[in-house]
Amino acid sequence: MLAYKVGKWRTLGLMARFAAEPLTAARNAHRAFGLFIRADYPHSTAAKPRRVFMIADAELYKTMLSDTETWRNVQISATSKRSGASQRLSYGMTRLRGERHEHYRKLFAPPLKRPAVMAMSPEMARIAAEQVASWPLGAAFPLTEAAKTMAKHLAIGLLFGDDHRRAMPIAEMIARAMQASWIVPTPAFFRWLREAEGQERAILSWAEEKRGNKDAQDILSILVNNTDEVGKPPSVELIGGIVSFVFGAAYDTCQNALAWTVILLTQHPDAMAGLVAEIDAATGGRPATMNRIGTLPLLDATIREAMRLFPPVPLQMRRATRTTILGAEPITRGDLVLISAMTINRDPSLYPDPDSFRPDRWATIRPSPFQYTVFGAGGHMCPGVTFGLQMMKIALATILSKRSVELSPAARIAYRTRVTLAPIGKVEVIMRQRGEAARSGRATGRFRELVVIPALT
Repeated sequence: MLAYKVGKWRTLGLMARFAAEPLTAARNAHRAFGLFIRADYPHSTAAKPRRVFMIADAELYKTMLSDTETWRNVQISATSKRSGASQRLSYGMTRLRGERHEHYRKLFAPPLKRPAVMAMSPEMARIAAEQVASWPLGAAFPLTEAAKTMAKHLAIGLLFGDDHRRAMPIAEMIARAMQASWIVPTPAFFRWLREAEGQERAILSWAEEKRGNKDAQDILSILVNNTDEVGKPPSVELIGGIVSFVFGAAYDTCQNALAWTVILLTQHPDAMAGLVAEIDAATGGRPATMNRIGTLPLLDATIREAMRLFPPVPLQMRRATRTTILGAEPITRGDLVLISAMTINRDPSLYPDPDSFRPDRWATIRPSPFQYTVFGAGGHMCPGVTFGLQMMKIALATILSKRSVELSPAARIAYRTRVTLAPIGKVEVIMRQRGEAARSGRATGRFRELVVIPALT
C-alpha cells in the first residue's frame, strides 16, 4: 500500500487543524486521503526529508506494533519537549524497551493476572456499592466526577495498598497532568509544569514509606522493593514514571470509559433495558461480583462497544528508530507515524454502521487486537486489561443493579483529547431508585460529532 502524499503547504493547514481538534482533523484527513497518508513539512527537502505519516489501517498497525524495536512509542505531548521532573514523569511502561520492559512486565504480572484480579472481585463490588450509595438521588450531579472518584478508590484500594492519604493527592496531580498535556501548550500545561516537581517529590516520598514493606498486591511496593533488570535499585525516573503511568492507566482510562458507557446507554433505552434485565437475573439483588456477572454476554458487549466508539487513547504516535518499509513506503530513521485508533475501530468492513452504538454486533464478531485498538497489541499490549475490564464490569453492573439512570435535561456533552479521550462540559445524570422510571432525554453537545444517536421515542 502506497501512502497518499499531502503537499507541503496543505500540510500546514492539516497541522493547524490537528493542533486545534486532533480527532476531527485525523478523521477528516483519512476520509479525504485514505487510510495511509504522508504529509511533508514545509521545510522538507529531498536531501533532508521531514514528514509525518498517518495510518488508519489494521494491517499497517499490526506491522508497527509487531516490531517494537523499530517503532518506539512517542508521547503526543509538549511534556516530551521539556526537561526535569515533567520529562522524568513521562517515563512510563510504554517507554520501556528490551530487557527493561520484559523485567518490569514480569515483575508487575502477578497482581494483574486473572487469578489475582478475580480474587479482588468481592472488594471491588464492595467499593463500587459504597460509591453508588454516596451519590444523590433525584438531583443532577456530574457523572465525570462520580466516575473519577469511584475509579480512584478502586485503583488505590486494590493496586496501591489502600493508602488513600498518600495516593489521593498524587492521583489529582496525575489527572491534572493528563488534562493539561498536549502538543500545543495551554495555560493548564504551564501550571502543571510548575507542579511536576511536587508530584515527583510526593511519589518518591510515598515510595520511601514502602521500602522494606513488601506487599505482593501493591504496585509501588513491588517497584521499590525489587531491583531493575541489571540488579540496581530503581531510578527516580523509573519510580516517578511508572507510578504516574500505572496510576493513570488504572483509573483515568476506566473513569472515561465508564462515563462514556453510561452516556451511551441513556441514549439507547432498549440496550439499557436489556442489560439491566441481564444483570438483575444474574445478581438477584446480591453484590455484582465476577462469579455472578463475569460471563454476562450483554454486559461484555456493551463495554466493548462503548470502548470501540470512544477508545481510551484514540490517537497514538510512533517514531522509527531505523530505516524500514511500511506498506510500500520507505521509512527513514526519525519518521513519525500517527495512528488513528478510533478510525481503525470504525472500519465498516468489520463494523457495519460503524458510528452507531450496537452491542449486538459482538455476538458475531471476534476482532483481533489490531482491529480493536483499545488495549494495544503485541508485546506492549496493556498488562492491566483483565483488571480494567473487571473494574468496568463491576462498576457498571453495580450502578445499574441499584439505580435507574437518566441524563439530565441540562446536559451538554463535549469531549477533550489529550492523552485520553474524556467527556467534558455539563455531563450530568440523575439517579433514581430502582422501580422509579428514568426519563429518556436526547443528549446534545459536540460529542455527537463522534457517534450517531438515534431519535428517542
